[in-house]
Amino acid sequence: MKRSICILLAMVLLLGLCACGAKPAEEVKEWTRAGYFSDENEDMLSITWMDDIDKPGWYVGVMLGELWGGCTLPQVGNTLHGDLNAWDESAEPFVVTISEEGEDGLLLEIEGGESYHFVPAEMQEATIITTVNTEGFGNIATGEGEGTPEIDPERPFQSAQINLADPTVYTFVAWPKTGSLFVKWTKDGEDFSTDAQITVRLDESAAYVAVFEEDPDWQNPVMNFVGEYQSERANAKVECFGYDEALVNIDWGGSAWETAHWTIIGKLDTETLTISYEGAGKSILTYGEDGEIANQEDVYGDGTGTITFNADGTFTWHEDQSEYGTDMVFAPAMVD
Repeated sequence: MKRSICILLAMVLLLGLCACGAKPAEEVKEWTRAGYFSDENEDMLSITWMDDIDKPGWYVGVMLGELWGGCTLPQVGNTLHGDLNAWDESAEPFVVTISEEGEDGLLLEIEGGESYHFVPAEMQEATIITTVNTEGFGNIATGEGEGTPEIDPERPFQSAQINLADPTVYTFVAWPKTGSLFVKWTKDGEDFSTDAQITVRLDESAAYVAVFEEDPDWQNPVMNFVGEYQSERANAKVECFGYDEALVNIDWGGSAWETAHWTIIGKLDTETLTISYEGAGKSILTYGEDGEIANQEDVYGDGTGTITFNADGTFTWHEDQSEYGTDMVFAPAMVD
């Protein structure tokens, strides 16, 4: 009897599934659409397989107006899906889903944003490959034509590659980083020009290098303020960092066993004698009976503020995150 009931229930369940029109799971196809794609607004999308040991997958690069980004994305179902890192370091990653559209097109959807329809882009085969690099500490910019290339001080370049199908005139400009001097341009290892800006006709593959050297007369302006300072229970040490930055460590003793410690790095404005900084770190250090650090508790790593050096040899510290709301004035420490 029990066996008959079980068989009957199984038949009812099977008939119920058929009545509901149950569909088999969608067949997942291997992703094959790769290469360069563009849309009617000249936005660009590139998809390339990357055999990265740690994270193999499809590398997706996008240029959507002023939004540029890229990252390796996994295949999720019949789409490529995941976070793309914006090339602007101050911008947050954005989530995209890319799916096939039509016979050879692609649909890119930004989570919470717009959708873009791409078709394969016609790319001319490059026969002239020009590399532009730097030697030493400096930056470069390149631009088509005879005009001065646009220079972005926030995102300077130290290298570039120009792929051309036909000869084209380009202009290169080089400028040194602080503490360095521009020396010359070389072409394929041979001296080419001592002018920082050059206009050249690129009609053959070649390698251009902007050469920089250390400025022997340069002195970090923070050198004039290096030393140890004191403000009641707080001590500070000012040091040079790099060619034009300051490293300031401040310790404030809360008790014999506990100290608040700040690490600050920033550039000195030589006109105002002020260091405007961000990304400072604060931690609480606890000491053991042997006087060594027994524990370090990080409080924050994004501190902001200013340090201004005064005419009387002191400096004023303004900490945006201050719990007291008042600035501290440090005077040169007395040396025995």
